Amino acid sequence: MTDVPNGLASLVVVVLLLGLTVLTWFVARRAFLPVAVHNGVWAVTLTLVASGLIAYHRASLAAWGVLVVGLVFFSIGAWGGAALGSRTARKADLAPRDHALVSRRTLLILSGAYVVGFATYLWTILQRFGWETFLFQPVAIRGATESYLAGVPLWARVLMYVGPLLLALLIVPGSVRGGLAWWWRVPGAAMLAVSMLALLQRTNLFAGVLLAIGALLLLLYGRARDDGASRGWYRRRWVPVAVIGGIGLGALVAFQVLAGALGKTGDVGANVSPLLSASGLSSPFIYLTAGVPAFLSLVDSTNGAWPPTGGSRVVYGDYNPQTFGTAYFEPVLSFLPGFRTWNPVAPFADVGTLTNVYTWVEPFYRDGRVIGVAVGVAAIGALVAYLFATRRASATRWWLAALLVSTLFLATFTQKTNNTLYLVTAAIIVVLGIVNARRRGRT
Repeated sequence: MTDVPNGLASLVVVVLLLGLTVLTWFVARRAFLPVAVHNGVWAVTLTLVASGLIAYHRASLAAWGVLVVGLVFFSIGAWGGAALGSRTARKADLAPRDHALVSRRTLLILSGAYVVGFATYLWTILQRFGWETFLFQPVAIRGATESYLAGVPLWARVLMYVGPLLLALLIVPGSVRGGLAWWWRVPGAAMLAVSMLALLQRTNLFAGVLLAIGALLLLLYGRARDDGASRGWYRRRWVPVAVIGGIGLGALVAFQVLAGALGKTGDVGANVSPLLSASGLSSPFIYLTAGVPAFLSLVDSTNGAWPPTGGSRVVYGDYNPQTFGTAYFEPVLSFLPGFRTWNPVAPFADVGTLTNVYTWVEPFYRDGRVIGVAVGVAAIGALVAYLFATRRASATRWWLAALLVSTLFLATFTQKTNNTLYLVTAAIIVVLGIVNARRRGRT
C-alpha cells in the first residue's frame, strides 16, 4: 500500500468538508448546524494534523478513503434526517416553544442529588487517601493500584452523572421556567465546575461544557426565529459569541490545570516540534489530533488478534479484530453473559506519539469495517439532524438535540453517543420531559 503525506491528504479532505458544508446549505438547510459543526471540527483537526507540529506516521490511501467514507456519510445521513424531520414537522404542525426543561424546584432537587453524590465521593476519597494527598498529590490517587473510584458507591456515581446537565442548565439562559437570576446561575455554575475538577478527571466537566456550548449554538442559530426566552439575550450578536468563546477558553484553562496536576502534560518526544513543546499546549494538541492518525493506523493494521486481558492495566499494540457489534454496543452487551465485548479503554498505538483514542469512527470500523463506518455514521447524522430539525416540538427534544450536537465536538477524539454518561444524561432529559408533560396536563 502506498502511503500519502499527511499534509496533502488532510488538506484535500478539508476542501471536501467545506464543499459538503456549502452543499448542505442548499440541499438540506435544516441540517446545516450539525453538519457545519461536524465538518468544522474535522476541518480544524485535519488542518492541525497537516501543520506538521507533530510528525505523525503516514497512512495508506485506502485508510484515508475509509475515513472519507465516514465524513461523507455523516452529511448524507444528516440530509435524510432533515428531510424526515421536515415531513414530521409538517404533519404534526409543531409550534415553537421555549426550551425551559426544569422548574426552580426541580433544579433544586437536581442540585441536591448532585451534592449528595459528590459529598459521598469526597468523603470516600478523603477516608482512603487523606486531605494532603488529595490537595497536593492527586497523581498518587489516580495512579493507585486499585481504582480510586472503587470505594465510591455506585448510587453516588449515578447521582454525580446529574452534573453535566445541571451545569448546562445553569449556563444556558431560558433553561429554567420562571427564569433564574444571574447571581444564582454564575456562582452555582462556578462551584459546580470546581467540584467536577475535584473528581480528578475531565470527562464530566467537559461533557457539561460541551452540552452548554451545543445548547448555546442552538439558541444562536435560532435567534431570527421564535425561540421564546432566548430572544432578548441575542439582541446584541457579540454577546453569544463572547459567552461561547469565554466558556471555551475557561475549559482550556481547566484542561491544562488538571492535566498539570495529574502529570498529563503531553509527549515531548522527537516527533513533537520544539515550538509546540515550548508552548505548553502539546497535551491538548495531542488530545485533539492524535485520534486521526490512530484511526488511519487501525485501518492499515493486519493484526486480527484480541488484546490480552488481565494483568497490567496498560496495553500496547495495533490489535484490530472484527468485533461484530460488541464495540459500539459494549455499554449494553457488557452486562449480558456470554458476550466478549471490546474494552472501551483501547490499547495504546504509536503513531508518532502514543494514544489510545481513534476518533468516533473507531467502533463502527471495528464492528463492520467500511460498511459499518458508512451505516453507523450515517445513522448518527440522521438522528442528530432529525432532532435538530424538530427541536422546537418540546424542551425534551430541544435538549436531546443539544446533547447530540455536543458529541460532534468530540468526533475526532472518541465516540460518545454510546457512552454511559451521555446515555444517562439523555435518560434524565427524557424523564424531566415526562415530568414537564404531566405538569402541563394538570394545569
